[in-house]
Order: sequence, then structure tokens, then C-alpha cells
Amino acid sequence: MSTLLYVGGAVAFLAALAYFVQHRRRKRAEFKKQEKSKFADQGTRWGKDQHEYYVERFYETGLTGTHDFHGGMLNFGFWVNGNKDYIKAGHELLSQVADPVGLNSKSRLLDVANGMGAQDIFFLNKYNPAHIDMIDLTLSHHLIAKKRMEDNNVQDRVTAHYGSAVDLPFESNTFSHVFSVEGGAHFPTRDTFFGEALRVLKPDGWMSLADYAMPKRPQGMIENLFGKMCAKLWNTPEENWYTCEEFKRRMEAAGFVDVVVKDVGEYTIPGYYEESVRPEILAQLSKIRGWFTTYVACRVLDELVLYVYKKNILTYVIAYGRKPE
Repeated sequence: MSTLLYVGGAVAFLAALAYFVQHRRRKRAEFKKQEKSKFADQGTRWGKDQHEYYVERFYETGLTGTHDFHGGMLNFGFWVNGNKDYIKAGHELLSQVADPVGLNSKSRLLDVANGMGAQDIFFLNKYNPAHIDMIDLTLSHHLIAKKRMEDNNVQDRVTAHYGSAVDLPFESNTFSHVFSVEGGAHFPTRDTFFGEALRVLKPDGWMSLADYAMPKRPQGMIENLFGKMCAKLWNTPEENWYTCEEFKRRMEAAGFVDVVVKDVGEYTIPGYYEESVRPEILAQLSKIRGWFTTYVACRVLDELVLYVYKKNILTYVIAYGRKPE
């Protein structure tokens, strides 16, 4: 009898989970059909043979429409001076990207992997650049970002694009600055993006990134296994796994000069983890992405990220370099 109860309970749970997943997929599909373009019917521009398809699916998991959780930001935050407020930490992280490269009122910025656009509202308000173009490969993010610009009445100063970091739809020598906040690890590949960023930058323009690297190469079977698990779950191509020193060399090989790569892992990953396990944060996130994504999928990924950070396999970097005149 007890066996039948266990089996019945398991079947009921799986059936409920399947219904829940399909329900959220339907809601997301309805939301995405607001896009008045050739992508409206299929809900994506990417084929299953493209890496972008799987990154888009990763970021759309559980998402069904507009929300303002964490102020609409997705970054890890920069946690200093005892701060425990995510919005402040998120804004500080964005300042760490913009301040070293002199973003100002004369700048034309390209923000690659802009997420839901909240970071571009921040850049606009703090630095007042002349214009921002933003591009993201996730259609739901693109739609949310466009609506955010309309809600803030800045659509004449910020233009949203749906596309890939490795095939930028812009003329050469267009931008004074190219930023990417936590997008580079996903790009197929980061080196290809470096080439595209250099192409679209004006001479003397700056690329600035918040990204991930390895303090050292994994040693032994266990470290390699966990490193590969983390990269697989995060949809990171193996070509993008390299150390901070290699990160600098690759930027220089792409043509950038005055390159700086700073390891800031201690100010980002632990603070983000502490934020992610707060009960009130989990409760809010569950309303947006669903119970399973919040309490199972995201928890597995966050625990794995903390583990590989503590094992000195993963860190967080601020990296920037200039296109020669």
C-alpha cells in the first residue's frame, strides 16, 4: 500500500510539474507575440544548431513577462563598505564598468547583452551619454527593455536591438564605448566578440566588461568535473574558459591597448550568493520564475558557482581596453 502511495504521489508531482512548465511556456509565448516582427510566431530568431538558442532558453526559463525584481537588473553586484542592498550593489557594479573608461555626455554607447534594460537607464541617468544602442539575444529581455525605455520616455535616446554579440548589426567606427555586463562568458566565442567590438568602436574608443575568468586552471579530476558542470549549466563555450592573464592577452591579441583586467571576485560572488539565499528574495523570485526554477535549478547553479569560486576555479573580473587611434 505504501509503495502505491509513493508511486501515486510521484506521478501526481510529475504531472503537476509538467502542467506548470507548459502553463508558463504558454504565458511566455503570449508575451513574446507582442513583438511585431518576423520572430513573433516562432518566438525566437535562433535555430537549435546555434549556441544563442540555448543561451536564450536559459535566460527565459520561467520568465513570462515584465517585472521589476532587483530593479530589473541581473548583475552580481559589487558589495563594498558593508552594503547589503542589492540595488546599491548593482549600481556600483555598473559604475565599476563605466568609470574607468570615461563614459560622458559626448559618448555613444553600445551595451551588449543588456538584459532587461535597467542598466541602461542607470547609465543614462548617471552619465548622460548622447545615445545608447543596446542589443540582447533573448527576445523576452529585448521586449522588456523596449517597454522600459517607453515607460521612462527615453526611446529617442536608447535604441533596442535583438541580435547576437558576435554579429553586431552596426557600421564600423560607430561607438565611443562598448560595454558588456556578464554577457561575455556566453558569447560564441568571446574572442569573436572582441573582434566585433573593436570593429564597431571608433579609434580611441573603449571596451569595458564585467565578466568571468579563472584564477588558475582546474587541477585534477574533481576540479575539472565541477568546472565543466558549471560551464555547461551556464551555457559557456569551452573556448571561453581561461585565466585572468589569458583574458588580458586575448584582448591585446584582438587589437586593444592599455588593457586592464582586475580580479574583483571577493567583491561580487560572495555578496551575490548571500543575497540569493535570503528567504524574502527567494519568495519574490518564485513569483516571477516559478517554484522549481527558484528553489531547485537556481539553487543548484548558485551553490555550484560559490563552490568553484571557493576552490579558486572561478572569479569575476572588470576588464577594459582601448582601440588604438
